[in-house]
Amino acid sequence: MNMVTEQDIRALLQARGWRQAELAAAIGVSQPTVSRWLGGQLPDPLAQERLRELIGGAYANMPALRPGLQDSGPGRPSPARDLLGERDLAVFAAVEGGPGDLVVSTDPIDIVPRPWFMGAVRDGFAVLVVGESMVPAFRPGDMAIVNPRLAPMRGKEHIFMQESVDGGFIATIKHLRGWTEQEWLLRQFNPPPGGQEEFSLPRALWRRALRVVGKFDG
Repeated sequence: MNMVTEQDIRALLQARGWRQAELAAAIGVSQPTVSRWLGGQLPDPLAQERLRELIGGAYANMPALRPGLQDSGPGRPSPARDLLGERDLAVFAAVEGGPGDLVVSTDPIDIVPRPWFMGAVRDGFAVLVVGESMVPAFRPGDMAIVNPRLAPMRGKEHIFMQESVDGGFIATIKHLRGWTEQEWLLRQFNPPPGGQEEFSLPRALWRRALRVVGKFDG
């Protein structure tokens, strides 16, 4: 029986248009496990069986490559090549650390293609959104793409950050209405129970405001 390899898993992700988290959910494993498979670790026998089903069994009738993502061949334009750059944009996971707050991992959980508007921003990254405080602008599972080189701008979404005691960082994604010397003036579109749509955060604690410049839909 053929073993499912890293190349097989990458082909499955591309054919289904899935992210690692979606594949992990389909198999019943964690996303970091899928990441390890893509790094060369072989899945265990139970996961191998499930992967084979996804590749050629129960899901055989699912569509192949999504329209617009096929390689157009030599000398022909390819939307995938035009819109996406090198696969080097780090994605960081987050878990809810409180109403509207995220505790963000210090190590990337995935590396995805860089969108065209981030072509020269090598220190850019993405954060996997959890929580619903910014619905409909950002929903759970979306990837918020961050350009850390840009200055804060009124009327834009930003990720506000503070360091945590364990060396990681706590973050929150919010709409920036403005600021004073002491405070960030923010808006959230879908406040949690007991929360307010408009509020402020102290700049002495939330020192960094990183502008969100796009997203990958979850």
